[in-house]
Amino acid sequence: MFKGKDYEVVVANIDYGDLTPSSVSYVTSVNGDEQAKGTVELDPADLPSEIPAGTVMVTSGGTKTVAVEWIIDGASSASSANSTATPEPDGSTSRNYQAFGAGATLVPLIIILLLAVTTRIVELSLFTGVFVGACMVAGSVNGGFKLTLEKYILEALADIWHGYVYLFTLFLAGFVAIMEKSGGIQGLTNSLARCAKTPRTGLLAAFFSGCLIFFDDYANCLVIGQTMLPILDSLGVSREKLAFVVDATAAPIASIVPVSSWVGFEVGLIQEELDRLAELGHDVEATGIQASGYGVFLESIKYRYYPIFMLFLQILLIISARDFSFMLIAERKTQVYGRTDGGKGKAEGTEKLSSGNAPKENTPAKMYNMLVPVALLIFFIFYLLVQSGRSGDPDQSFNDIIQSSDSYVALLYGTMATALCTAILYLIQYVKDDGITLIPPVKGWYQRYIKRDKHAEYPKALMNVKELVESFLFGMTKIFPALIVLTLAWAAGAVMGDVGTDRLFSAWIVGGVDPTLLPTLSFIISLLIASALGSSWGTMAILFPLITVPTFEAAEGDAGIFYGTVAGILSGSVAGDHMSPISDTTVLSSLAAQCDLFRHVMTQAPYVALVCLWSILVGTLPVGRGAYSTGIGIFMGFVMTMFTILCIAVPVMSPTGRFGPLQELMMRFNKNSGLHLLKKHTALSVARGEPVTKTTEVRPEDIPEGGFEQSFLGRMQGMRDSVLLGGRRSTTPNLSKSTLAKIDENKADAAELDEEESGSGTGSGDGGSGEPQDVADKFVAEDDKGEAA
Repeated sequence: MFKGKDYEVVVANIDYGDLTPSSVSYVTSVNGDEQAKGTVELDPADLPSEIPAGTVMVTSGGTKTVAVEWIIDGASSASSANSTATPEPDGSTSRNYQAFGAGATLVPLIIILLLAVTTRIVELSLFTGVFVGACMVAGSVNGGFKLTLEKYILEALADIWHGYVYLFTLFLAGFVAIMEKSGGIQGLTNSLARCAKTPRTGLLAAFFSGCLIFFDDYANCLVIGQTMLPILDSLGVSREKLAFVVDATAAPIASIVPVSSWVGFEVGLIQEELDRLAELGHDVEATGIQASGYGVFLESIKYRYYPIFMLFLQILLIISARDFSFMLIAERKTQVYGRTDGGKGKAEGTEKLSSGNAPKENTPAKMYNMLVPVALLIFFIFYLLVQSGRSGDPDQSFNDIIQSSDSYVALLYGTMATALCTAILYLIQYVKDDGITLIPPVKGWYQRYIKRDKHAEYPKALMNVKELVESFLFGMTKIFPALIVLTLAWAAGAVMGDVGTDRLFSAWIVGGVDPTLLPTLSFIISLLIASALGSSWGTMAILFPLITVPTFEAAEGDAGIFYGTVAGILSGSVAGDHMSPISDTTVLSSLAAQCDLFRHVMTQAPYVALVCLWSILVGTLPVGRGAYSTGIGIFMGFVMTMFTILCIAVPVMSPTGRFGPLQELMMRFNKNSGLHLLKKHTALSVARGEPVTKTTEVRPEDIPEGGFEQSFLGRMQGMRDSVLLGGRRSTTPNLSKSTLAKIDENKADAAELDEEESGSGTGSGDGGSGEPQDVADKFVAEDDKGEAA
């Protein structure tokens, strides 16, 4: 109970026995102090199971006992106004509550976030938050300990819908594991890797491989990171860039596709909130909102701007061969100096991360052993969705079918059916001469089992029954830590509901927030919590009970705002996951790419910030306020992402060696920045068409006219010192006389600056002494041989 707030008291689960009263009089007290009394008229023919018993208020904290006494039909003489006798109640009930200020309800959430940041142990943070909240509810440490185990954790485990999510997640993890063991996933990535001849095509292969392994973010990180690592190393791509592509593809794609290890969990959270709305008497369908969790999930996809824009950003950066900020420096150092070891972002002392479930050495890596099972998975799930949603009405639309479908059953049964069919598919394939045959080795079986020839040679099954079972169980064990976090997150959501955090959020949202801002606010709040917590699933489980119902009530059932807020929680959680150095996928991506974790987080952070900015400015804000449709919002995001890349991103192998506008500005004020030398070495490397060393002497005559001398001011005025025409560099672009004069002036300033900075003839801002000593040395970026604009 919040201090200073009125609460309506209701007596529920009333058993009248053989009585048929026409009225009930009640007296309600708090800690013995009478606060309300009155009479409720009843219909003897339709007696209610609960009756109101007035309102109460507490002004101080601590344990409060709310008691209600009642008299049936006013039979007692005390019902008379002139009576002075103390009435004898016909019945009574009481319950203890804990009273505190409204702000105290945030304590469990604050503790979870503080511990997550300081300890970086998500499980400890969540459990402590649940325990503290349970102590607040119980009013004692002993009672809080009991509630933590018996109520919150046990009920999270025992909930039947949570059980569906557990089983679906476990079965899908086992299914992914047997696909990995069969060599199917490896076959797909190998096929795409054959197209990797340049940094651009290598990164495109990594990106599309990540998109195709959409069904699980963990498998995505491990497989793409390990498979593409040696290929991209040989192409001069930095480890930071590989880690970014792996991390920024895994969760975004898994969170928005209708069939993945995420969908069961996300649908479950949505369905719980829809059930709460129904319990509160809201008719969701009447407002135009889908009545099923899966239907809301599908509708929310088009409002999830962050994962969609992040995929846009990746493909545009790769195709344009551009980068900016720390990633540009990382890529440039790797490419300019011809490094084929991943560059400075390579994690020291790391070995290849093994999933523990790699295919056997002689297993043929065939792409169809992944594509066929994935096709079966999609078919089974959608078939079961349609079958469970059919009403028999021939005019039933597909939307109505999906809305009426049982997504829990479809996901669970579809995944298990796919796993069984996939097991059969692998059992009927036989490895022969490094290839696959479907012809059973009957002769070999005869020699081995009938003739008892222990040395008989014959083709073996791609996977035998023992390997299938072991691999399936191995996949389940890999996902088990995530299920622990999931259980604790469910418990945290429940305890915050009991403490009253949801009511506090409801008061804030319903009472003083413009409903059109809720999609934006939900995105920002989930972004911040996920960044601190390091768990997107944990963030979703905490925020859905706090925000969803108040949003529906504040927006008066507006479907666009409701879908946008649901999408804001889901996509903000993914964005925060990308920003957090303790996130499981962030750590896993850096391990799979063998990239230093600090460098991975710092090179990825500017890209995440950029996508978050556009997600708000052209997505959640204008769409929430009804400025345009979400389709236009997605188009605007694509346009603005492209515009940003053209404005602030530059080719990694730029003929001028120039950096982005902000870095150039910083270099102008910091003449000793190590980026000056990297800039000149980049221009020299492009001019020579080959890598250079860090000690290479840079002479003015080595750089074509308009090379590294171009200043930041000249570039911002739109001047370009070189253009590519038909594959040949022209050093005399068609510029106006005033522009040419400005370029000459900039060249003179640059030449004078070089004479002041370099006495050794290297042109280095630090006197040519080895590698630049600058904060930029901590970071790395992508390798391109892009054209100058």
